[in-house]
Amino acid sequence: MKVWFQTGVWMNQGTNIYVPDHHIGYPPLWAFWCAVAYRVYSFLGNNIEIWRFIIKLPLILSHFALAFVVGKFAESRFNLRTARRIFWIILSWSFFIYVGAIWGQINALSALLTFLAFYAVTSRRVEAGAVLLGLAIALKTYPIVTLPAFFAFIFRNQGKKEAGKFTILTCGVPILFTLAVFAVFQWDITYFLRTIFYGTPVFESGAPLYNIGAMNFWSFVAMQGIDIVPLWHLRLLWIPLLGACAIYWIRRPKLDEKDFVLSVISFYILFMFYYGWISEQTFIDPLPFIFLLILAYQPKRTYLYLLIIIQSFVYIFSVANQSLFIFTPLLERFSPSLLADLQRFHLENGPLVHTIRGTMGLVTSLSLVIFLVLLMKPRILDRAKEEFHSTFRSIIRRMRVTIKK
Repeated sequence: MKVWFQTGVWMNQGTNIYVPDHHIGYPPLWAFWCAVAYRVYSFLGNNIEIWRFIIKLPLILSHFALAFVVGKFAESRFNLRTARRIFWIILSWSFFIYVGAIWGQINALSALLTFLAFYAVTSRRVEAGAVLLGLAIALKTYPIVTLPAFFAFIFRNQGKKEAGKFTILTCGVPILFTLAVFAVFQWDITYFLRTIFYGTPVFESGAPLYNIGAMNFWSFVAMQGIDIVPLWHLRLLWIPLLGACAIYWIRRPKLDEKDFVLSVISFYILFMFYYGWISEQTFIDPLPFIFLLILAYQPKRTYLYLLIIIQSFVYIFSVANQSLFIFTPLLERFSPSLLADLQRFHLENGPLVHTIRGTMGLVTSLSLVIFLVLLMKPRILDRAKEEFHSTFRSIIRRMRVTIKK
């Protein structure tokens, strides 16, 4: 939240928002809302609580909108009962509230724009879908990993010309918008490029800023005492990994809407598994597509139970990653002693917290990959159920025989 506040200050001062320390790590689109929020804050008498509400308002509204849009899409393809179930589950899923309304992260907004792009493309409105996905990328960058999924679906259903047009327009929106911002404000774009490529020693960005804390196996590797900063070239292997995934989906002879949803999920999960720095709020982005798949296209209760387990892993990692400190303003006002206890716990138990964070990074990433395999190969789950039921019935029969004897 301090970054959002300082970004609003710098925008109103005309300062290059990528020069100071602890600056925004995304393209400049969100910075404009930070500027608006700061102006309202100044106009209304510098009330920090009003500022917090204003800066979070788009995030709260995007959560409601996301639940409605995914539900509306499900209603158009399935039935009202399925749509209502998806709507209420997304609306009440605590992680959306935790990340958006409480934490103030913008992932629900990027997830909404990405899903709107999906909705538009499946409705054969390619240009609108490209603009929406381009805006999602201009907001958070990460949605760019879904671009191959969009390309493959359009390529298989509307031809290479439409797929190429979609790709060019999607990439053009964030590039042109960003260049226009830097031209108008006359900022040095090098600082922005250093921010975007912070994990790669290009544009004088140096080594990665972080070597622990990622919600994947990299935090586990760092926990072993291995310095992963010099391994930046290995941490770029997510690019060929997603490239192989793109080839898999493009070579599919047929790609329907269900496959489209699954392909988006696959790109997100593989990206989260291998990219050098994945924070826990990134789990928000694939959730709308996961809910649509496991509640509508491929409904199985087991999938929902597995998702709840993975969500609990994410929460455990997040707590170990000190995310409870997002409640600091609340604790400062109503329970300073509890805040002091929380600070003391992390200070006195640093090695334990570090171990939990690294272990849960590995557990979360592996569980996501296993979840993806089960989504792509539902027969594995069906066979496991059959074997379980067969074993259970066999045990019951043996117990009955033993009781009779």
